[in-house]
Amino acid sequence: MKHYPINEYHAYDTIVLANGAFPTHPSALAHIDRWINQPEQIMLACCDGAVNNLQSYTDLLPNIVVGDLDSVQPSLRERLGKRVIHISEQETNDLTKTMHHVTQEIGKKRIVLLGITGKRDDHMLGNLVVLPHYAPWVDELVIVTDSGYFRLIKEDASLEVEVGQGISIFSFEPKPISLIGLHWPLTDYVLPYLWSGTLNRADEKIITIKTKHPILVFVANK
Repeated sequence: MKHYPINEYHAYDTIVLANGAFPTHPSALAHIDRWINQPEQIMLACCDGAVNNLQSYTDLLPNIVVGDLDSVQPSLRERLGKRVIHISEQETNDLTKTMHHVTQEIGKKRIVLLGITGKRDDHMLGNLVVLPHYAPWVDELVIVTDSGYFRLIKEDASLEVEVGQGISIFSFEPKPISLIGLHWPLTDYVLPYLWSGTLNRADEKIITIKTKHPILVFVANK
């Protein structure tokens, strides 16, 4: 069983910045700052127009920008030069294009994902529901937002949290899961709706999740 200590994902060496609202919470901005301070150790990939948002925070250019570049400012496109990975097909969104390139072409497998929420609600929902499809591509995927973080769980795992911290579970398949250490535990239970596992909370410092299929666990900032 995998075990995830608190802030374990702060050691991940790859950051993907999506083109949602740019992070504002210190816990999310800390990952951008890690890249700024350790550019040789950490890779930052931007999804198309996310590079515009990045430039409002730092003059540094990301390692790569992936997409059809329809959202990148022309002057910035020239500065990016060979950092641009142009993918024109429209069958997938820019987030999926970037995740595929980073994991399958470059080989990065432990990823922090930023900027998937905010702006258009349909875009945000699309970003969230596609995340389980990345399970075969990654070893670890953590999505940090301004209100907490999502972790993609693919197998039985224990997660270190704070007592009282808000926890929500999103299961995208009608298959049983078990939850231990939460105020409302579950045993081999099939969540009937996508929202059925939301608004729980941790009663113990370590929660245990048993699953045979990819699920998203949200841990709220306390």
